[in-house]
Amino acid sequence: MDLSKITIATLGSHSALQILRGAKDEGFKTALICLKRRVNLYRRFNKLIDEMLIVESFSEVALPEIQERLLSLNAILIPHGSLIEYTDLETIEKRFKVPIFGNKYILRWEADRELKERLLREAGAKTPRVHKNIDDVNGTVIVKLPGAKGGKGYFLASGPDDVRAKIKTMNLNEKEIFIQEYILGVTVYAHFFYSPLTNELELISIDRRYETNADGLGRLPANIQLASNPKLSYLVVGNIPIVLRESLLEEIFGIGDGLVEASKRLVPPGFIGPFCIEGAYDGDGNFYVFEFSARIVAGTNLYVYGSPYTWLIYDEPMSMGRRIAREIRRAAEERKLEQLLT
Repeated sequence: MDLSKITIATLGSHSALQILRGAKDEGFKTALICLKRRVNLYRRFNKLIDEMLIVESFSEVALPEIQERLLSLNAILIPHGSLIEYTDLETIEKRFKVPIFGNKYILRWEADRELKERLLREAGAKTPRVHKNIDDVNGTVIVKLPGAKGGKGYFLASGPDDVRAKIKTMNLNEKEIFIQEYILGVTVYAHFFYSPLTNELELISIDRRYETNADGLGRLPANIQLASNPKLSYLVVGNIPIVLRESLLEEIFGIGDGLVEASKRLVPPGFIGPFCIEGAYDGDGNFYVFEFSARIVAGTNLYVYGSPYTWLIYDEPMSMGRRIAREIRRAAEERKLEQLLT
């Protein structure tokens, strides 16, 4: 297949720049669905963008005229967190005609807390305790909201009364929240790529997240923390690179392999391309998986020129964005694109 006839498209947010750069590095044309208010930003990176489709809201990506434009470009849409957050999943699953890289049906399993827990259990991952009932809370918990909000709205609580008081202050419904045991330790976000073409799982990179005043709080002396009683926020503003001790990689790969196989059984064809294991090591070195993301995550933006792990596999710079484009290029050349798209 002539690669010049394929366009790599994505939403102008999250990890768009590395997706566009990776597509260009692999010889593809590119298209960006861009919010009107962000046009000036993305015009600064014009050399990465061949077509710009301007919208007022990302939900407009599903409109017939936008879909028709993407289809006319022979576009493949690369999903990321903004697609999940701002687009109706039922529309993506049932009424979206543009081919999506990866398994679009697994995005629902990322967004739905119960489905996510089911897949993690099926994979054999060690997970924090989940409290279905507020009255069962005994100890420190983290309370999460649905959707890919980058940690916005999350809060810590230490008992049933504390949970109820805080959700009342935030005007939340008890049915909206997800209550999980809080693992005190080092958070780790491992970025994987699974290739259906080779049946191989690659560790692309690892990061930690920097979360507004949840991380900034540590700069205050304890007496000021107690006196000011700050309102914690886990909103992610950036990412920090991390390399694990080599002896810990075997367990991380084991969890990744388990998720790939479990996803094939529960939501076929399973994971395709990038996904992320999100967890924490406790004081005894036990690793607990509290989340997974079934698509590229923003932490990979650290590694546009590659990571310590990709340099062990590739003799050239390899970002997650480029790894996606490389997989599409190979599948196109081997006439196997149907294995990557839904």
